[in-house]
Amino acid sequence: MDPLSPTPQPMIKNKKSFTLLEIAIVIFLFSFIVTVVSTIYINLTNASIIANDYYQALENVRLGSEKIWRTLKYGWNFNLVNNQQLDFQKKDCTSASLKFNSSTKTLEYIEYSEGNPLNYQAVFDPNLVKVNDIIIATDTPRSTQRYDYFQYSTKLIVIYYDLEIKSKRGVTSSLIFEQAVAPLNSVYQTPRCQ
Repeated sequence: MDPLSPTPQPMIKNKKSFTLLEIAIVIFLFSFIVTVVSTIYINLTNASIIANDYYQALENVRLGSEKIWRTLKYGWNFNLVNNQQLDFQKKDCTSASLKFNSSTKTLEYIEYSEGNPLNYQAVFDPNLVKVNDIIIATDTPRSTQRYDYFQYSTKLIVIYYDLEIKSKRGVTSSLIFEQAVAPLNSVYQTPRCQ
């Protein structure tokens, strides 16, 4: 080493660090991305819950209308009251009614034993489906003479449904459709239980 040469100084490295502004921008971008992703997730979850509620309600409507169809298909001795109640005999000769209750907004199926209500149930689950209106119509028999049952029996029943499908999230949707039933017992020469 040369004594006249300056002693080498240790090299000081420039350490680069983040400024406060850069840290604030990164935190803002991260929180913005988390907010956007969580909003999308919440919206997808809500849409999934609403779709599931609608599916359950529509399945309930399908099962209820199928039950009505099966019951009326094998029924006989139909008597229409005010276009919102249909009294009839079931295939096992018990009396039954299909009745719209405007105060509870339900469609009721009632079975009777000796004139007293024996079994009552709502056709559609009131938590899933609200019945706004029901109109029941039947054909007019060709004759009122009782010589042949099939000539004065009801051959066609049409039910008009005005329903409201409900979701747990408060979203509702309207469902309007018609159902037709042609009872099998109208082709018999005599009623089954007489």
